[in-house]
Amino acid sequence: MKKAVLILVLLVCVLTCKQEQKKYQTNLEIETMGTWGSIKLIDTVAIDSATVLNEINQLLIDVNNNFSTYIDTSLISKFNSSDTGMVKVNAEFIKLLNSSMEYMNKSNDAFNPKVMPLVLYYGFAKDNGHIQIDSSYIDSLVHEINGDLSEEVVIDEENEEIKKLKNIQLDFSAFAKGYGVDAVAEYLLSKGYSNFMVEIGGEVRTHGKKADGQAWRLGIEKPDEESRSIFTVIELNNNAMATSGNYRNIRILEDGSKIVHTINPKTGYSKMSNLLSATIIADNCMTADAYATACMVMGVDSCFNFVLKHKELECYLIYADSNGNLEFKATDKVVEMIVE
Repeated sequence: MKKAVLILVLLVCVLTCKQEQKKYQTNLEIETMGTWGSIKLIDTVAIDSATVLNEINQLLIDVNNNFSTYIDTSLISKFNSSDTGMVKVNAEFIKLLNSSMEYMNKSNDAFNPKVMPLVLYYGFAKDNGHIQIDSSYIDSLVHEINGDLSEEVVIDEENEEIKKLKNIQLDFSAFAKGYGVDAVAEYLLSKGYSNFMVEIGGEVRTHGKKADGQAWRLGIEKPDEESRSIFTVIELNNNAMATSGNYRNIRILEDGSKIVHTINPKTGYSKMSNLLSATIIADNCMTADAYATACMVMGVDSCFNFVLKHKELECYLIYADSNGNLEFKATDKVVEMIVE
């Protein structure tokens, strides 16, 4: 009997010790893609933060060198400046090109990676100062970016080459931050870390729990040009979140009117609507990022109906009602995630 009691006491001790095992949290700050980001990393042993940060920074430098339209020597800049014919790329570039065609097809072209000529025209890629709208020229650009992307390129995955059948220009900025978040998250998982949060420019992916064992809590920002505050807070569990909005990144035309950075690729014009921000939750941040952009083009009702048809997505939409008051519309699963 005494032996059984002793075994039971030891078993309880082992279980208690495991539960009370100390956890370390490391906070890392990163600067990439023209913005800032942070990583919260939880482990049961002290983390070599210098090594981890160095490897993450190098990983993000590689992402920038592949997909930044601000870098003239980047892979995407070289692709855009090349004529029709064969262009040497890499597996990562092909992965994003294939993904962008999927997002384009599913969203009925609300997401369009060929929007680069319009981005350049409006001055969102590089600062061109105040501009004046030329409707006939915009119409020509819209005609240029229309068409099935899969019929304008031939992808040779084995040799990592793309044959351009048309002189198209690509822009992966609508989901590049999300892809960067995923790249960091996959790196951490490959190193055996199972509890972390990765954020770049507001796009987030989580895995596991916080140091206190609770789920990761993220704020959805109130859409406001003048100040920053939290509209609501939700819990994420092993998933990703991205938000697109029309209340910042605004350019002023010569007549003083505003244009927002969400450009409708079907019309060529800046998309102004009562939908102020679209937050998408998905398994990976690249997908969430891409569809958040597409939803800003769709508008409130079309976006919500689109998400309901795609079970891999959830959404939280903030919009202005007829009186200018802020309202939200969310899928049932996201409502369950709301904590405040």
